[in-house]
Amino acid sequence: MKDSIIINLTTNIGDAVLCLPVLDKMRASYPKSKITAIVSHRTKELFMRNDFVDEVIVFNKKWTIKQKIKFGLDLRGKYNIIVDLKNTLLPLIIGAKERTPFVRPFLKKLHPKDAYWEVVRNLGICENKIKKSSFNITSQEKKKWDQLNLKPSLFVGCSSLFPGKSYPYHRLKVLTYELIRKKFPIVIFGEDRDRSYYRDILSINGVVDLVGKTSLSEVFYLLNNYSKLLLSVDSSILHLGSYLNIPIVALFGLLKSFRFTPWSDKYIVLKRDDLDCQSCGKTPCQLNYECMNISEQEIIAAIEALW
Repeated sequence: MKDSIIINLTTNIGDAVLCLPVLDKMRASYPKSKITAIVSHRTKELFMRNDFVDEVIVFNKKWTIKQKIKFGLDLRGKYNIIVDLKNTLLPLIIGAKERTPFVRPFLKKLHPKDAYWEVVRNLGICENKIKKSSFNITSQEKKKWDQLNLKPSLFVGCSSLFPGKSYPYHRLKVLTYELIRKKFPIVIFGEDRDRSYYRDILSINGVVDLVGKTSLSEVFYLLNNYSKLLLSVDSSILHLGSYLNIPIVALFGLLKSFRFTPWSDKYIVLKRDDLDCQSCGKTPCQLNYECMNISEQEIIAAIEALW
């Protein structure tokens, strides 16, 4: 039987992006194999467009135990190799000849990208320099974005649904005006819900507003072709920028930066080292997330250093 591989990807978009290096290694190591990805409803669109994935199967974590077992049994005997990045019982149910290990003592000590690599190390994975996957967009989508005639720009993603990750709106507004004054071309993007965070920043003369106007695959295309630098909080955009090796200025407060630091060749992490409670990971915050009050001038200096 021809090698067939199934990869159980993480549920959230940001975590799934951190799995991309593993997908790349699997494709390089098994170039002729069929690769099936188990995805969530949130990540389905992204991996349906990935050129290293041959098939996508959606798993719903809200299913009953009975539904989850049936899901696994329906896949039984169909795959030679299972890569389980969520560390579930699925490898036992599927019964693949080769599988990733259940015991993973290194997970909390490493950056997730590196931890996922350790998970698949026992599968005879190619360790040489490898080609990265891409996310396909249609010719119409490509034409739409190319018609913007964007310069190499500073892409900005400073909002987050998670409390304590967003950069304060009032500081971002001051920062944006100063960056425009310094002639930085700025592109702001995010999900449609982020428009209430950015508000009138999106109408500042010189800002290209793409908030709520792109799929994540289109963000991949725009970053890959038009981004000179990324300013981002801890988010899926930061991880996607790292995957594309774009220079990054990353803003961290609530969570420990070493766990999710960028992995681009060039990056600067900014955080408030003057606070005893920095990176406490606790929410809600009695100090109104003072840890994210990073000075505009410090951010500008970091942007200028990497530009």
